Amino acid sequence: MLVAPSTTSLDRMSSLSLRNLISRISHSSCSSESGRASISSAMPPKLKARIAQDSAILQPSSSASFPSDSSKTKTPEKSKNALVSKMTRTSAPSVIPSMQKTSAATVKGSELEMLKNAVPIDDFASREMARALTSHPWYHGLMPREEIEELVKTDGDFLVRKTEVSGKARYAVSVYFTNRIRHILLKYADGMWCLHGIKKAKLTELIEEHVRTRTPVQTDGTTLVKAVPRPDFYILHEHVEVKKKLGGGAFGDVHIGTLKRGEHDVIDVAVKKLKGVMHKKQRTEFVKEAKLMRRFDHPNIVRLIGVAPQEEPLMILLELASGGSLQAKLKSDLSIGKERLTRYVLDGCRGMCYLAGRKVIHRDIAARNCLLGKNDEVKISDFGLSVADKSVLKLERLKNMPIKWLSPETLRKGEFSTKSDVWAFGVLIWEVFSRCKSDPFPGENNTQARAKILSNKQPMQAPDGTPNVLSAVMALCFTQDPNERPDFEGIFKVLAPREIPPPPMPSFETY
Repeated sequence: MLVAPSTTSLDRMSSLSLRNLISRISHSSCSSESGRASISSAMPPKLKARIAQDSAILQPSSSASFPSDSSKTKTPEKSKNALVSKMTRTSAPSVIPSMQKTSAATVKGSELEMLKNAVPIDDFASREMARALTSHPWYHGLMPREEIEELVKTDGDFLVRKTEVSGKARYAVSVYFTNRIRHILLKYADGMWCLHGIKKAKLTELIEEHVRTRTPVQTDGTTLVKAVPRPDFYILHEHVEVKKKLGGGAFGDVHIGTLKRGEHDVIDVAVKKLKGVMHKKQRTEFVKEAKLMRRFDHPNIVRLIGVAPQEEPLMILLELASGGSLQAKLKSDLSIGKERLTRYVLDGCRGMCYLAGRKVIHRDIAARNCLLGKNDEVKISDFGLSVADKSVLKLERLKNMPIKWLSPETLRKGEFSTKSDVWAFGVLIWEVFSRCKSDPFPGENNTQARAKILSNKQPMQAPDGTPNVLSAVMALCFTQDPNERPDFEGIFKVLAPREIPPPPMPSFETY
């Protein structure tokens, strides 16, 4: 049971004795329809004719070689599959640039001709095809290459995903073979898909044929053996309903939504959507946030429910923090007393202890990035800038960074660490007890705030009414030398001496 010190008992402690206590602890614990019509009219005649011909035949093929995913996916309706049946067919392999390349000499003449006549997949056709492919558990949607590479681990492990080459939508097979992962592009041409000598009308048939016959997909003998299913946290777009917008950022907007997990099981969620159609680099950064959050399991950290990568826009689903943002709460509710404010700080510290123990640097600790749960508990959120498994992150340039929350070593050398998070936590204490009436360093611009941060003096004093212990903790958070600055465990042991802090984790894995 959590037992936090009362404001009264905290006030009894002198700043000097508190400083000595934290110092000892710290040093010992450191370390639209019309649109569719126009698209259809623009399609090549061959493609339109083939789509009409195949309109009744796209149904997912069954194969004993593929694991069932009936618990997570539904067979798409025939109306959706008409366009896709034809599109789910594969072409001659072309290894993605930057990976090993197959020379033209190794590709059969008929396949080279197919490559020359390749039909680009327009956006509408691509979306419809992707929706049909979701009935197959080996289709991983728009998940970036860097993420799926962690899923294929033994010879013959493979999956299919959607990628982008020169701004065009393409599909690729990612397969592990002889200690290396191959990413082989699938190009559709002349109504067929072909992969290393085998041609089929449907991509699913082609993949199944390669698995059944063990026909190599490359000249080096690479074969498709075992399909790797989507992880259980992949969510289909059709199961998500997006509702009211809550807020937005540089890359995405956050909405209230619902997730259908079963016939009679619907839950409220927060939906973070990428804005419009993004390029590979932006998708990678967006998905990295979900990857990082995958293994977080703590009441003071916003919980990841899943990621929807099958089509645009990509979505991250998070638990809905019904209390809204801490910043908005502090501004609107003037009745909040010191005890409750102190508890908010303690909640935040507990969450940061958990992150620090997993070698996660948040890099954007602020009241705007703290949410309130149904029990009025603080939850750390927004991991868009966060990194894991690094003791120090060094950047050459500080672009679009919140200057007033940055530590001296970050401003001087571009260094981020758990200790720079501690500095930002000191700013968070100021925000809480000033009730977010203004940004830190009120009345001062970034240049003026920067000068104060680098002055070798405490840049801000605690607001009036701040308990002594929290004033002292805030001062220690503002220690100029990061090596002398306390860590989160040391701070937590002072704020909640009867509670054991979250234990550190020796290794941190996201899958």
